[in-house]
Formats: sequence, structure tokens, C-alpha cells
Amino acid sequence: MNQQVANKVNSLAVSAYKALGTFLLVLILMSFIMYLGMQGFFLVSEGWVVPTVISPTDPEILQLNSQIAQQAAARDKLLAERRDVQSRLANAERTVTAEQEFQERFQTALSSERASRAQALQRLSALRRESHHVRDEIAESSKAFAGLARVRNNTLHEARLLDKEAYLTSNYQLAQMAQSNLTLAEHTVDLENRLDGLKRELLGLDSVRGRSPSQRNQMTTAALLLEREYTRSVLEQARAENTRSVLREDLQALDEAITRYSKLLKTIRDSPYLRAFEGNLTVAFVPYDNLDDAFPGTPLYACMAKLVWCHQVGVVGQVQEGEVSVKHPIRQHFVRGVMVELQLQDGLSVREELLHLGQPPLML
Repeated sequence: MNQQVANKVNSLAVSAYKALGTFLLVLILMSFIMYLGMQGFFLVSEGWVVPTVISPTDPEILQLNSQIAQQAAARDKLLAERRDVQSRLANAERTVTAEQEFQERFQTALSSERASRAQALQRLSALRRESHHVRDEIAESSKAFAGLARVRNNTLHEARLLDKEAYLTSNYQLAQMAQSNLTLAEHTVDLENRLDGLKRELLGLDSVRGRSPSQRNQMTTAALLLEREYTRSVLEQARAENTRSVLREDLQALDEAITRYSKLLKTIRDSPYLRAFEGNLTVAFVPYDNLDDAFPGTPLYACMAKLVWCHQVGVVGQVQEGEVSVKHPIRQHFVRGVMVELQLQDGLSVREELLHLGQPPLML
């Protein structure tokens, strides 16, 4: 009796083990077939999209915002440098203009001063010639008159026809005449000195203008000071022009760098992730191979187990500019594509792992 019970228990255990093994084998086989079918379907299918939920803590959003902050800070720094360079360039421009005006006015003033000195020299030269002529006539007349008066006075005084007071008065007048001649000689010397001074001033002015090497050897102290001021102005202008040239190159380089940063910022801000996040859009990733089927208005279907028991959940909206790269939902490699706007009937559909374009994949 016990033996029969044991045999029955063993038989049931063996049958149960065989049934379990058969069930597991069928399950494994079905899983394998479903895996191969899924792989085969996505190998040839071009009608699926991957919904994307974008949140403020999304790694892509955080990375893009970080890049925007970094690039904006770098561009703002360049803009500050550009303002500084522009200010220095404007100062250099003003310096060049001021020095050029000074040099032009210096040359005008120098020419005017030389013309004035030349006219004065011409007038003094004419006055000197007249003075020499008058001086010679006065000297000759004074000499003749003094000699005759002295002989006459001596003769009259010896003949006692001229008293002592008249004699002394006559001699005093002759002494005054001699003094007048001496004063006239002093005036002549003073006139000569003024003429020499004007000639030296003219030579000095000509030496500043640098007409010839021989004239530059006639430099006076006043002319030397004038030339130093003019040379200082020329050097300051040259220094300002060099600074201006360098600052213009710096400004051009800064403008090019700012343009590059602006383009980079625009590229980052035009990222589909960022524009979708800032515009509160519901989006999905579409590989380039599937893009022809993702035109606006295309119906979207969500399915159980990715392929069966499907129902429409919305339609496709506008395609977003810019390329993105996303991992394939089945084959786990990255594929390139774009983002499209989704118009879903409910907010839960965006959580689906993938949606199908146009119609259910198996028409179920």
C-alpha cells in the first residue's frame, strides 16, 4: 500500500516537472521569438518616435544653461574690453588730431613770425642807411663848425673882444655838439645790435623750418626751444598713431571674437531641448530615417508591449530646428535626428517609451 502511494507521488512529481519544463521552454521560445520579431520590426520600421519629457533638472537643460552662462560671461568680458579699447582709441584719435592741428598752427605762426621779423629787419635796414647818411652829414658839419667856432672864439678871446662868460658858453655849446655826436653814435650802435638780433632771429626761425643744413647751424636758444616743442609734438603724434593702429587691430579682433561668441550663444539657445523647455512644448525625437513620415498632422499611436493593442493619442506638430542624438529604444545605440512638437490628447502619453506614426504597427 505504501509503495503504491509512493509510486503515484513520484509519477505526479515527474509529470509536474515535465509540465513546468515544457512551460518554461515555451516561454523562453516565445520570448526569443518576440525579441527577434521586435528586433526585426525596428530594423525595417520607419514609423516611430520617442517622446521626451523635458524638466528643469534634465541633464541636457542643465548643461545648456551652464554653457549659456559661461559663454555669456566670456562675451560680456570681451564687450567690457571692447569698450575700454574703444575709449583708448578715441583718446588716441583726439591726440593725433590735436597734434596735427598744433603742428599746422605752429607752421602758420612760424611763417607769420618770420614775415614780421623780415619786415622789421627791412625797416631797420632802411633806417640804418638813412641814419648813416645823416650821421655822416652831422659829423662833417659839426666838425667844420666846431673847428671854425673854436678858432673864432680863441681869436676873439685873445683880442679881448669876447668876455670870459661868452667864451665859456661857446665852448660849452661845442661840448654839447660833441655829446650829440656821441649819442648819435650810440644810437647807431644800438640800431646795429637790433639789426643783428633780427638777423639771428630770422636765421633761427629758418633753422626751425629746416630749410638747409647751413641754416640749422645758426640755431638760437629761443629757436631751439621752439624746435623742441615741435619735435615733442611730432613724437607724440607718431606715438598716438602707433597706439591707434594697434587699438584698431585689437578692436577688430575683439569684434570677431564677440561675433563668434554671439553665434555660439545663438546656436546654444536654438537647441531643440532648450527651445522646447522655454516654450513649454511636448516634443519627441524622430530619427532622420523616420522624418519623411513625421509631417505635421500625422496621427500618433501608443501600443501595449510597444506593438499591440494600440490607440491614437495625438498628432505630430511642427519640426524643430537643430540636430539631436538619442539612444535607440531597442538596439541601445545612438541615432541622429530632430525634435518634433507633439499635440497629445493627455499628458500621460508623453511617458510612453515610443509612439508610432500614421497607423498602428500591426494594425491591431
